[in-house]
Amino acid sequence: MINSNKYAAFLAAVAAIIAGAPNVGNAADNSLNSADNILPEMIVSEISPGSELMFSSPQPTPKSTITKAGLNLFGGPAQTSMYAPLDLVPSVIVESPDPYGLSTNRNINIRGKTDFHMTKNVEGLPLTGIVGSVDLFDLENIKQVDVYRGGVPSNVGLGISNATGVIDQRLLAPQDKFGFSGKQSFGSFDFRRTFVRVDTGNLSESGTKIFMSASTIAADKWTGTGDQSRNNAMFGVSQQLGDRIKVDFNVVYNKFEGNIYRALNYGQTQTLQSTYKFDYNTSLTGVAATDVNYYNFNRVKYENYGALANVEVKLAEGHNLVFKPYYSKNNGVQYSASGSNVQIWNQENDNVGGVLEYKGRYGTSTDLIAGYWLQSMAPPPPPTDQTKYTVTANGTLAFTGWATLAKIDNFIANSPYFQVTQTIGKTVVSGGVRYMDLGTPKMQYYNTAGLPNVSYDAVWAYNPTLDTNAAVPGKHYREFLPNLGIQHAFNTEWSTSASYGRKFGRPDWGPQASNFISNEAAFLAKGITLQRLVNLVKPELSDTIDLSVRYESRGLTVIPTLFAAKNQNRQVLVIDPTLGGTLAYYQGTAKTTQRGVELEVGYQIDKSLSIFGSGTLASATYDEDTPTLSGGAALSTKGKQIPNAPKTMLKGGFAYRRGDLAMSPVVRYIGQRYGDSAQTKPVDGYTVFDFNASYDLSRDVRLGMAVLNLFDRRYISVISPNDSNLNAATSYYAGAPRTVAITLGAKF
Repeated sequence: MINSNKYAAFLAAVAAIIAGAPNVGNAADNSLNSADNILPEMIVSEISPGSELMFSSPQPTPKSTITKAGLNLFGGPAQTSMYAPLDLVPSVIVESPDPYGLSTNRNINIRGKTDFHMTKNVEGLPLTGIVGSVDLFDLENIKQVDVYRGGVPSNVGLGISNATGVIDQRLLAPQDKFGFSGKQSFGSFDFRRTFVRVDTGNLSESGTKIFMSASTIAADKWTGTGDQSRNNAMFGVSQQLGDRIKVDFNVVYNKFEGNIYRALNYGQTQTLQSTYKFDYNTSLTGVAATDVNYYNFNRVKYENYGALANVEVKLAEGHNLVFKPYYSKNNGVQYSASGSNVQIWNQENDNVGGVLEYKGRYGTSTDLIAGYWLQSMAPPPPPTDQTKYTVTANGTLAFTGWATLAKIDNFIANSPYFQVTQTIGKTVVSGGVRYMDLGTPKMQYYNTAGLPNVSYDAVWAYNPTLDTNAAVPGKHYREFLPNLGIQHAFNTEWSTSASYGRKFGRPDWGPQASNFISNEAAFLAKGITLQRLVNLVKPELSDTIDLSVRYESRGLTVIPTLFAAKNQNRQVLVIDPTLGGTLAYYQGTAKTTQRGVELEVGYQIDKSLSIFGSGTLASATYDEDTPTLSGGAALSTKGKQIPNAPKTMLKGGFAYRRGDLAMSPVVRYIGQRYGDSAQTKPVDGYTVFDFNASYDLSRDVRLGMAVLNLFDRRYISVISPNDSNLNAATSYYAGAPRTVAITLGAKF
């Protein structure tokens, strides 16, 4: 039974917090008359000093883990973004213009590196493709998220890029007992979300367990006209087969549709009071060049399917064989303004792969892991087909031609690996090697003049001719990726660890090919073919070292960490002054150095109060000036801070609980960044406060509230194209305004 007095008391507390706060709503309706605007949303979170939110593991290769309680708290009202819960991890910036984390205009930056070379796995598997994938899983179905910022063990971070780091989501398996959980949320900007999950518990003596979940989300953009929606369903089964075999199988379906946010230029970032809500046009003017920026001509739609399994066979005591096959499919379409045209990019790609792994324990102190990872990824990138349209006087799209037409083979990854861990008294040593063989695809582009408006499959009947200047053979990139970590415990309070790892970042042929196709005549006039451009990009290699000390006693945990990394073949975006100052291309020639110190602190003051925080002081700079393709004067980058890499970050908060009431305020300070490598475009640092609270209405029912950007700070969140941009135009996205949200959750 829900206590009505408790309910009234909680709403009174909510009213006190938001009283007098100006509402920042949809541009079309900024009033307080909407029930959804005055009854916004939250997260049902376990805000309790007794439940650990985030911790760093004392192991040879350090990692940070966001627990189930931390996901509930930091995952935000929508509980969908894999990035959002990581916002308090040291050296991590989560960037998004959307308060609910739904937008595809987002990024995560770790130690000065963008998410382009981030491995984003599920159960250790690179399930999704290279582009077009959105957040597949509701966070309620995730039990924890592991984050590696430095080196990684050879069996971790499987994927074609892990030079930035690794995010690994671990699924919440079907539970042993029957259970139901549900949430209903409402929030600012007409946000609403419904989530339900049912666990069957054990259905048989053999241990058959099943869960099913479903969710639906919708929200308006806060900047102007347009909205976003997401529908998700998931099914999981766990089955024991005799004494030696266990099978876990999960499938997920996700559909996302949304109008994208419009970026600001640098000048607009300097006048945020007037440009804060700058967005795409809300009406048509009849002028084609203007109407390409109509909001409904700038949107995305993705439909994703994913399936993964874990088959574990017990060979003998302490010896197991694990087979983990997986498959994902993405069907997507992206509408975007491109000059005076609207460009439509159809994305359809399949990804199939698997891991075969042996795990063995020898004696009482030696562990061996040996495995093989194989994956085939269909393009994009680069795009195989893009079409162009003009906007007619009556607001419809008229076909004007093909922008891109190509046949591109699959990416193929082959990667054997092993990892050995040895315990010697109070010392643990772990080391291994992964061999990476990335087969990049053969690419052949075609001349598109005169081709009709038909599907990609149908266009080949019109016999398009080869573009002989836009053909690239397939190629293999091969590297050994070693790692070594040592952890020693001096006593129950003090320990130390040191680790080294080499990480890999795939060469990005996608924008290189797109830049060439978009400016082919100009490049050819300079004697530059696509093959020559592709030769400029190479796999990025990052050698990372971490040294840390850990003190843990009487509720106090202190972990200082020194880190450094040397990166070679780093890909950068260049506009070559000697090529007219208009032609942009990527080249993998940059060498950079990252170094810094991180400090993590947590203190359990008493049973009702705990505090947590972290600080980062770091630099990420170019080792030398950057040469250009033409052989002209090098770009002055030596010693300059990499774009979008702050030198200072401070984060912290506390968790308080008394009786049925719990609350947790959180603050994040991100220091100054730059939008270019010449450091002529500084972006001010910012401080943002969030507030979370919950109230137990009964043993099984909880009411909660979240206020994001409590003091309505106006700031720049996303800088794009992030850390690769040397002197080309940069896009900026404003951070979301104050957002209030409420959730009623029940669990039985």
